[in-house]
Amino acid sequence: MVQQNSPTTKLVAGSLQTVLDVITTPFDWRRCIAMALAAPPDLSSFEQKLDYIIQLLQALVQLSGEQVNLLDQILKKEIEMLTPWVASEPELIFDEEIRTAGTFYSYKMVDFRNAKRLVFKVNSTLDQGTLIQPIGNVFDDKELATDINGAWPCPANSRLSIGLAWGDWMGYVGIRITTAVAPTLGRLSIWDVIQK
Repeated sequence: MVQQNSPTTKLVAGSLQTVLDVITTPFDWRRCIAMALAAPPDLSSFEQKLDYIIQLLQALVQLSGEQVNLLDQILKKEIEMLTPWVASEPELIFDEEIRTAGTFYSYKMVDFRNAKRLVFKVNSTLDQGTLIQPIGNVFDDKELATDINGAWPCPANSRLSIGLAWGDWMGYVGIRITTAVAPTLGRLSIWDVIQK
């Protein structure tokens, strides 16, 4: 049995009062819109959080069938606009027979401003390992770019893929290649694929 002044009793009593309020209170669009657009009040206690959720639910319960259909259409349109993710065709951004030790850069910085994901595909037939470092910049300039995460080791005669997502976002992204030992044969090729 629940005690008379316990939190559970207050919650049940509050929920019953909320149901009665919904049944007896006329619908006010202005109040509903104001609640939805306003910043949430200080919700430091459990009771305040619960009261705020109940108020929002009251406003939603009072929507008519036509209003629910309109809201459903709006949400479906928004979701349809956000869900299509289309991958671009692979683009070759580096393709060379490296024969010296040194630092090399991708031919271009990839425009990542309107993309969701970016994958670099590395194919090395070099007889020496390399370091592949994704770099990024807010401008289309590889010289002033900064490192994105750490460098990826690419052993001799191997393949590698490097995926970047929203958390690694920079407006423009490229690759810096470092060879510590000069390769004597083989080729290093790097492609990018963007998902928009």
